[in-house]
Amino acid sequence: MIPDTDLPVQTLGTDRQREHWWVGPETARRVAGRTAYATDVPPLDGLLHGAVLRCGVAHARVVSLDVRGARAMPGVRAVVTAEDVPGTNGFGIVLRDQPVLCRDRVRFEGDAVAAVAADTPEQARAALAAIEVTYEPLPIVGDALSAAEAWPLHEGGNLLAEHTLRRGELDAALARCALVVEQDYRTPRQMHAFMETEGGVAIPDGRGGLCVQVGCQSGHRDRLQLADILGLAPEQVTIRAVATGGAFGGKDELTVQPIAGLLALRTGRPVRLQLDRFESCRSGIKRHPVVARVTTGCDRDGRLLAHRVDAVLDTGAYASLGPAVLENYLDHATAPLYRIEAYQVHGRLLYTNNGVAGAFRGFGGNQATFAVESQMDALAARLGLTPVEFRRRNLRRPGEPGSRGQPVRWTRPPAELLHLAARSPLWRPSPGEDPRWLEGTGLAMGGQGNGLGDGLPDAGGGRLNLSPEGRIRVEFGFVDYGQNLTELVIRRVSEALPCAPEDIDVVLGRSDGPDSGPTSASRSTVVVDQVLRAVLPGWARRLCAEAARRAGLPPEALVCGPGGIWSRTPKRRLCRYRELAASLGPVPAEHRGDFPVAPGPTPPVGRFLQLLIATVARVAVDRLSGCVRVQALHHITAAGRVIHPPGYLGQIEGAAVMGLGMTLTEDMPTDDGRYRFDNLDQYLIPTLQDAPEQRVDVLDDTPADADYPVRGVGELGIEAVAPAIVAAIEAACGVRVRHLPVDPDRLLAALRDTEHPV
Repeated sequence: MIPDTDLPVQTLGTDRQREHWWVGPETARRVAGRTAYATDVPPLDGLLHGAVLRCGVAHARVVSLDVRGARAMPGVRAVVTAEDVPGTNGFGIVLRDQPVLCRDRVRFEGDAVAAVAADTPEQARAALAAIEVTYEPLPIVGDALSAAEAWPLHEGGNLLAEHTLRRGELDAALARCALVVEQDYRTPRQMHAFMETEGGVAIPDGRGGLCVQVGCQSGHRDRLQLADILGLAPEQVTIRAVATGGAFGGKDELTVQPIAGLLALRTGRPVRLQLDRFESCRSGIKRHPVVARVTTGCDRDGRLLAHRVDAVLDTGAYASLGPAVLENYLDHATAPLYRIEAYQVHGRLLYTNNGVAGAFRGFGGNQATFAVESQMDALAARLGLTPVEFRRRNLRRPGEPGSRGQPVRWTRPPAELLHLAARSPLWRPSPGEDPRWLEGTGLAMGGQGNGLGDGLPDAGGGRLNLSPEGRIRVEFGFVDYGQNLTELVIRRVSEALPCAPEDIDVVLGRSDGPDSGPTSASRSTVVVDQVLRAVLPGWARRLCAEAARRAGLPPEALVCGPGGIWSRTPKRRLCRYRELAASLGPVPAEHRGDFPVAPGPTPPVGRFLQLLIATVARVAVDRLSGCVRVQALHHITAAGRVIHPPGYLGQIEGAAVMGLGMTLTEDMPTDDGRYRFDNLDQYLIPTLQDAPEQRVDVLDDTPADADYPVRGVGELGIEAVAPAIVAAIEAACGVRVRHLPVDPDRLLAALRDTEHPV
C-alpha cells in the first residue's frame, strides 16, 4: 500500500488556485476573440482570392483538362495546373508523394487539379465551375485489409510500410499461459475539426521571392518544401507561422502554401487562400483508422507472459506522416507500462483511396492504448481480479528498462498513479440513481513520450536579445496554436531573471528566426526549457556586468529585476533595460541542441522523456436508447513541473474531450472512397453540452534544477480516455465495446441480450 499523505499531489483548477493564476496576453486575446488568424490580414494592395478545384472522385485517370474558359472570365488573374508548377510537383514530410496539382491521375476526392486567383471570391468560384475536366474511372481501393492485393495506387504497390517489434520467445510464452484472451479492436477515422480551417496569404516580395503567412506547425520545414516546389532558393521564401485556431497535427503537413505561393508568383500580387469547412472536410488530414487483432496471455497469478498484436492502418491516398504514426502505434502496442515476458507487435500501413491520414493528437499511441488497456481489463475479469489489482501486479517500476529495452525517464512511479486512481471519488455510487440510466466507473492507464523518438533528427534552438526599446526579446520557431506557449516562455523568463512579464516580447514561428524544429510531438515545452536554462544565466550576467561598470559596483551586487537592473542591497533600480540597450546593443544569446534521448542503444529507440496518466471515467448508459453520457473524468498525471497551471489544465481537459469524441461520436466513414459526411452538421464533435466535469491531479515533486524538470502535455490527456470510458460502460451494463465510436444501436441490442427492457 502507498499512503496518500506521502504523495506530492495537487489538484489543478480549484477556486483558490484560480484567484492567483496569471493570465497572459495571448490567453487574454484568445478569450476576447482578438487573436488574428492566418487570413485575418490588414488590407493589402492588389489582394487576390484563391480557390482550388478538387477532383471530387475517389480514383481516376485525368483524360483532359481545359481551363481556357476560366482564364477568359471577368476578374480572373491566373489559372494554374500541374504544367505551371516550376519545381517538384509533390510534397510530404516523409515521402513527397502527394501532388500539388494532379497531372494525369487522382487518388482521392480531395486531390487538386487546378487553382484560380481572382479579384473576388465569387469570381474565383465561378472560374472553377468553368474548368472542364474529363475523368476515366479506375478501380477503387476502399478496404485497407485487402489493399495489399488491390489495384496499385503508387509505384511499388499499396503496402507503404510494415514493421515488427519482438521480444523473447512468443510461442513458448503463449504455451505456458494459463489464460489467453484474443480480441479484435477498431478505432475510427477522426477529423481535427479545428476552429480555423487551413488557410494563408502569400505575398510576393518584389524580388522573385515571397512571404507566406499561414497556419502551420513548422515554418522552417515548410520553407524548404515550398522553395523546392516553387523552384526558388530557400532564402527566397519566408514563412510567418501565425497563431492558429487549432492544429492538433492537421497542419503539420503543407496545406495551402504551395498553391497560394504558385498563384502569388504567377500574378505578382498577394493571394489569400482559405478552405471552407466543406473543402477542409474533404481534403484535410484525418486520424488513421486502425483494425487490430490482439492476443494476450498470463499465468494463474495474473503475471503477463505473452502479447501479440497484428494491426492494419489505413493511411489513405498519400503517405503524409503515416510511417511515423505506425512506428508510434507499435511502440505503444508493446504495452510499455507493463512487464511482459515476450511480445510480437506487427503493423502494416496501407494506401487506399480513403482520403489522407497523418499526424493527429496522440499520433497512433492512443489507438494502441485502447486495445492494450482493454486487454488488461479482459484478463482481470477472467481471473476474478479487479482491474486495479491486475495492473498492480504487472506495472513496471522505476529503474527498469522500457518495453524495448531502452532507459526511460518518468517523473513518478506508475504504481503511484494507479494508487490514486483507485481512490478516485468517481468510484462512489451516485445517490438516487435513475433506473433508466445504468451508471458505472472504469479506469485506464497510459503513457506518452516527448520528442520525435527512435533516433530521428530532433534538434531545436532559440534566441534571446535586447530590443532598442529595452524589451527582452525571446525568439523561437515554434507556433502557438492554443497550447499557451507564449505564456510558458514569459513565465520561465520572468521567474529565472527575474523580471516583469511586461518586460518580455515573445516572437514565434518565423522561418528567418531560430529553427526550433516542428511544433509537434509535445516537444516544444522541453526545448523552450532547455534553451532558456542554457542562455539566461550568462545573458543576465552580461547585463549586470555593464550596469556594474556604469555604477562603479561589483557585478555580484546586482541582479535583473522588473524594468531593469537592481542592486541587491539596498533594493533599488540602478538602470533601465532601455539604457542598457542603448549602450550594449542587442546582447544576442542563442542555443541549439538535440532533443534528449535515452543513453545506451545507438540509434536510440522509443522516447526517453516519458509522461504518465491514469484516467477514471464515470458514465451513464441509457437503457432506452443505448446512448452513453460521460458524467465525469478524473485524470492523475505525472509530467514534471507545472509552469503555467491554466495551460496545463487546458491541455489535459481539451485532449480528453477530443478523446471523448473519438470514443462516442466521431468517425469519417467512406463509401467507395468518398467521405459520407462533408460538414460539422453530420460529423458530430462534442460540445459544451457533452463535456463532462473534469478533475486534473498532478503528481510531482521535481526540483527546479533537475535535468529535465518539465514535459509537454499536449497529447497526454487523450491517451487513456477511450479505454476508461469503455471500461465504465462495461461496469454499468456488462457490455464491452471494442469497436469505436460506440454505436448506440449495437449497445442497445447487446443490452437487450443481457437484461429485460425497462
